[in-house]
Amino acid sequence: MANNRQYRRKMHQKVDSMSSSFSSEFSKVIKILFVIILVLVIFYFLTVYILEKGDDTSTVINTTPSEADIQYQEILAGNSFSMKDDHYYVLYYDMSSDNLKSIYTNIITTYEDKENHDSIYTVDMSSAFNNKFISDISNPKVNKIDELKIAEPTLIEFEDGNVINYIEGEDLIKNELS
Repeated sequence: MANNRQYRRKMHQKVDSMSSSFSSEFSKVIKILFVIILVLVIFYFLTVYILEKGDDTSTVINTTPSEADIQYQEILAGNSFSMKDDHYYVLYYDMSSDNLKSIYTNIITTYEDKENHDSIYTVDMSSAFNNKFISDISNPKVNKIDELKIAEPTLIEFEDGNVINYIEGEDLIKNELS
């Protein structure tokens, strides 16, 4: 009988221990769920607040497009002969040089400030796509793209896809576009 009592006592202790273990685990799960829900609610209200603050209608937004400072277009050298304009210029120079870029940007901007000007396109000779057109000796008698060889900053004037003027050097380019 004593064995039977001990057995019952052990079983009762196991059941109590299991139930307290279960209730302890259950309370942990409830606490974790509560924290997760609390964090989600905080993020929800924070998001709503930020969106409402960003939607301030008292701020007037200017949607009028402004004129770009530099209006010329950069093209690949291989496209020089195939532009859609009847009359246009293509300026070839190394844009990786900050000094050259500054000089030719100023020349182009001044040219485009003129009232009646033709389109002008630029070619970045430092681009890997244009490497095959770089040469030690220029070809001023170029008539097609396969003959194009650029040795220094060059301005080519085109009419209907044909070269009508070939100019090399900063001063001559500046005089042409002035």
